[in-house]
Amino acid sequence: MRAPGETYAKASIFRTRGDEEFDAAGARQPLFDPALVEEGRYLESGASLYAEHGLTRDVTLVASVLIKVADLEAVDRQVTSDVRALSFGIPDLRFGARLPLTRGKVVAALEPGVTLPLQAVERRTDDSPRIGGQSTSFALGASIGTSLPTGGGYVQAGGGYRARSGKPPDEWFGDAEMGMEIASPFRIRFRWDTVDARNVKAGGAEAVVVAAESGSQDLHRIAPTLAIASRGGSEFSFTWRRVVSGRSALRSSEIEVAFAFLGTTSR
Repeated sequence: MRAPGETYAKASIFRTRGDEEFDAAGARQPLFDPALVEEGRYLESGASLYAEHGLTRDVTLVASVLIKVADLEAVDRQVTSDVRALSFGIPDLRFGARLPLTRGKVVAALEPGVTLPLQAVERRTDDSPRIGGQSTSFALGASIGTSLPTGGGYVQAGGGYRARSGKPPDEWFGDAEMGMEIASPFRIRFRWDTVDARNVKAGGAEAVVVAAESGSQDLHRIAPTLAIASRGGSEFSFTWRRVVSGRSALRSSEIEVAFAFLGTTSR
């Protein structure tokens, strides 16, 4: 929870790459059919902004937005059939709140949220990957956390359910994270998160891309982070994310560089 008038913000840039997928049964396979495509990959890059603001002692507002470039590439065994499909834009806006359930050594909170599709996306061709969802989604989650006795560390976990107003399926989500200071000013964190959709689509590059934007995928992802703290609660961080298993999901790796800062209070 943020104190009244206190603002926290994180700005980041990222790049994601994947040339394999987990199919609808969870098995690894090439993103494109090797009999037809010599090599292929799915790339994403972009920037995001995440912010929290303490409205009152019992309400923290949360918002995030990202701009994304998605690039689907395939080198066909027949040169004339090579594919390069590009999309870019701002897919949606996310708003939420954090409401305390308990305070003290163990902190728990309720976390409602809504994602509004902007669909402010430029698609170069009909084959270009879709970015973001096509419908409004509503999420309700809860989180719990506590500090560790050494290293200024902490552990926290959360989970919830996300419902969509349109055709794409609903999903369960969850995460767990642990962090500590190893030696000033260096901090380390390790995060695991998961998404479990109510149904998934069959595999194939097109299906994976559609599944990613619609939510019809299962995945488990890990994310170790090295952070360098500076004065006033600000920090630079470097994160590597890896999708380690899933169904109808891209087997991807992502690098993120971020700067987080604790802004001045307004009260």
